[in-house]
Amino acid sequence: MKFCSNCILPNTRPQVALEDNGLCNACLGALEKNQAIDWKAREEELAQIFDEARGKNKSSYDCLVPVSGGKDSTWQVHTLINKYKLEPLALTWKPTQRTEIGKRNLENLINLGVDHIDFTVNPKIEKNFMLKSFVKNGSPSLCEHMVMYAISVRTAINWKIPSVIWGENPGLEYGGSQGDRNNQYMNTDWIQKYGVSNGTTVKDWIDDELTEQDMLPYTFPSDEEVEQAKIRPIFLGWYLKWDPLEVANFSRNVGFEWANKPQLGYYRYADLDAPFVVIHHFLKWHKFGFTRTWDNLSIEIRNNRMTRNEALQYIKDNPEPVPYKQIYQLCQYIGISEMKFWEIVEKHRNLDIWKKDIDGKWYLPHMIKELGFMPDNYPIT
Repeated sequence: MKFCSNCILPNTRPQVALEDNGLCNACLGALEKNQAIDWKAREEELAQIFDEARGKNKSSYDCLVPVSGGKDSTWQVHTLINKYKLEPLALTWKPTQRTEIGKRNLENLINLGVDHIDFTVNPKIEKNFMLKSFVKNGSPSLCEHMVMYAISVRTAINWKIPSVIWGENPGLEYGGSQGDRNNQYMNTDWIQKYGVSNGTTVKDWIDDELTEQDMLPYTFPSDEEVEQAKIRPIFLGWYLKWDPLEVANFSRNVGFEWANKPQLGYYRYADLDAPFVVIHHFLKWHKFGFTRTWDNLSIEIRNNRMTRNEALQYIKDNPEPVPYKQIYQLCQYIGISEMKFWEIVEKHRNLDIWKKDIDGKWYLPHMIKELGFMPDNYPIT
């Protein structure tokens, strides 16, 4: 477990690797964004793509936008409608439990002037899949990520919509190889690396309880199907420079609502629409030795709004709260006790980085060695 010399991310984070001068690939991506990318040329390329898509199929929409009602999808929809004069179809995977602020923000997005589909997965199938992925991979949100990608591209194929417009490219923003950082398209290889599916596909989950038909909403179309349908899934953040704070402020100005305090982490404008995503981020502590706050503060460092020392001091002064409310909600939904929840979490503790002291308390020796401290009263260990 080693930490980036610029931000505070460890190399235990999926897709993060330390490269030149101890910089992580996410920080190298930030340098490329600020120094090497010709954003004007990329925006001109995007305009040309949209010129080709606009009205290409008069019986359908110009593009499809997967949305949650969050800051990014609010920015995407407003930009597509008002800047590029497109007629998009917005599509949401309806979360198992939608928060009140999430409901208001999604309604605000729709009222920007867009047709919208709320896609509900059979709850019996979803509960079963969610429980299995939590037990097997320590990831209750695995099924949520798989369905979001799959239904978006599948709907575009079925409706003959020429483009699917995603937000930022995680390979550029959060860590990826140089090739992945410069990839503007989403395909099955990208899904395997960055789709938070733990490298699994639908075939890995089919059994006596989950049939191939049951798993249809989670089945991403093959690259051949996408190519034959002439669908172009692109990252808007590859063409337009993405900064979460700028996007959040923009979206706030068009009606997007921030929370009074962060749901988890540092940002008041993230992870607002559904409760289980909070657990997904909380479990990073046990699996990778960092939390949502480390992710958020690293973005602030890359955008020159905070120094590394300031970020570390914030970590010391602001322990990450345990999301007891969301844990209770998840347990009620998938039908397990809270004791069982913690038993499952413990099975997925990363023993390559976690050790016990003489009193039997878990700690991260490499964090203490590299950073000089381990936060007191940090999430339950």
